[in-house]
Amino acid sequence: MTWQPEKTHRIRWAECDMHGHVNHAAYLIMFEDMRVAHWESLGQSFTPGSIGPVVAQLNVRYLAPLAFGDVVQLSLRVPTLRRTSFTHEYVVMKDGARVFECQAVIVCVDNGTGARIAIPPEARALMIERDGATAE
Repeated sequence: MTWQPEKTHRIRWAECDMHGHVNHAAYLIMFEDMRVAHWESLGQSFTPGSIGPVVAQLNVRYLAPLAFGDVVQLSLRVPTLRRTSFTHEYVVMKDGARVFECQAVIVCVDNGTGARIAIPPEARALMIERDGATAE
């Protein structure tokens, strides 16, 4: 499964710490918009009563620092899915080099009860057919 650049991002001042490096938490926020857009691209929503995608686990690796003004490429892919969860992988590239990578386990929940719920069939089909996910 290859990485496709999905979004160009210029590092903002607000994402940096007092040492001029991107704060560790800012990397995760960079991917929030991509995670939301991916869920919506699966025909899902964030309306009351809808199924909610919840980040249940993160595994993060910081490979090189970034600073204010750096221009990077953000990418997301979906390598695997199960009955109630799927995996997002994120990468940040600068000048062709990987500087950050993350794996997130996303669990579908019933927003009313908080209980795990199966991935909606149409979303599951798109993740397998369009995104290349493998069912585990």
